[in-house]
Amino acid sequence: MKSIRIIVLLVLFGITPHIAAQHYIGLAKDAAKSLARTNGFFPDDMTTNQSFNYLKFVNSAGTKTLLVYFNDQNQSTHSKMVCDFSEFDYVIKELNGKYKKAGDKSWEYTHNSEVFSVVLEEEEWYFTVRTKKK
Repeated sequence: MKSIRIIVLLVLFGITPHIAAQHYIGLAKDAAKSLARTNGFFPDDMTTNQSFNYLKFVNSAGTKTLLVYFNDQNQSTHSKMVCDFSEFDYVIKELNGKYKKAGDKSWEYTHNSEVFSVVLEEEEWYFTVRTKKK
């Protein structure tokens, strides 16, 4: 119940984080941390996977988890946002507003002359938004 109140307040005051529309690819770890914090996400070190070089962030409502993956030089290569379905309509609206449709649940955008793909995948209890270089 508390998380619903927080979401309502954020929406009413127009300070909902625009994380789906942020470009994390190519950033160093410190820059990715800074951008995530700017967008209302907080580091989550509760679980780690030694097989992957990534940073994990969550929003204050607990409805979005952002994973930013890095190569051996600690430059981000792609990102994945895992969301509760309470965020679905908002995320779709944001993706449609920021990017060019490339399919039913896919979008494209250009950043620094490079093309990137954004793909939304629905699961049973959540959905993901994956962003990577095309």
